[in-house]
Amino acid sequence: LYLAATIHDVDHPGVNNHFLIAVSDRRALLYNDKSVLENHHCATGFDVLARKGCDFLAGMEKKAYRAVREAVVDMVLATDLAQHFALMTMFKKKVVGGGEFDPEGAREDRTLLMQMLMKCADVSNPTKAAPLYYEWIQRITAEFHAQGDREKALGLPVSPFCNR
Repeated sequence: LYLAATIHDVDHPGVNNHFLIAVSDRRALLYNDKSVLENHHCATGFDVLARKGCDFLAGMEKKAYRAVREAVVDMVLATDLAQHFALMTMFKKKVVGGGEFDPEGAREDRTLLMQMLMKCADVSNPTKAAPLYYEWIQRITAEFHAQGDREKALGLPVSPFCNR
């Protein structure tokens, strides 16, 4: 969970997936317009880990490493807001809807729980102390407006929340 949280926005370009797809950014092409940023964050994070002196997972057995990598990728991909409703529906069905939910015994349920924890952490700014919350809301608003300015300059429709 800590590793996923650490890399979940690494090398973020300050625009959203929709923008990258609209301008045919190389990352959108590379990831076939699917969770573009989230795939990029995973690839970049694991690329950094592969560098000499950075791979604290190097001593793990291959099977354990693959399990960690798969879990991290699953958690980071869950931060794509395009996946929000599908994940919420699955989680509600399992937990609220009386379905069987066993995160200790069932790998699929453990993955779903970790994905939900990651999603909560990703959008947790409103739960922070007021000064920190206000600092981050100003930053995200500036980022959104900068994207809107770029969209306008390119003759693209301005994305929701990005118009000044």
